[in-house]
Amino acid sequence: MYHVLLPVDGDEDRLAKQLETLTTLPGDDEITVTVLYVHEEVDTMPDEAGKSIIDSVNKAIGELQGVPETVEQAVDEIEAAGMPVDVVETQGKPTDRIIEAAEELDVEAILIAGRRRTPVGKAVFGSVTQGVILQGERPVFVAG
Repeated sequence: MYHVLLPVDGDEDRLAKQLETLTTLPGDDEITVTVLYVHEEVDTMPDEAGKSIIDSVNKAIGELQGVPETVEQAVDEIEAAGMPVDVVETQGKPTDRIIEAAEELDVEAILIAGRRRTPVGKAVFGSVTQGVILQGERPVFVAG
């Protein structure tokens, strides 16, 4: 058996590409999958006493946001394909949390979907996919 990390966001098109790629991997009857959803943190200004309320704000945001429907959709389709699956929610910068989760879970590979951006868009907004490929130490499959 080998373990694949499947980070998802709210984009159904990217999820469809990831699931299509997942089901075409060799030995799909021997794959176990962890679906990962990362709640992005929010930066806050300190209050009058200089105390940051970032931890409580971020906890509340994660609880209020919930997870997108794509997480449940991923689980349903992976289970329908006969693969064991579990879900992990975390909070932080997506690139960092994906890499950390891959190491903590000791996965063999990360299956991520790319997003089409112009070079300027990548420079301004960054690219989670690019960050995971360049900073991580695990093999990365990019569904495109």
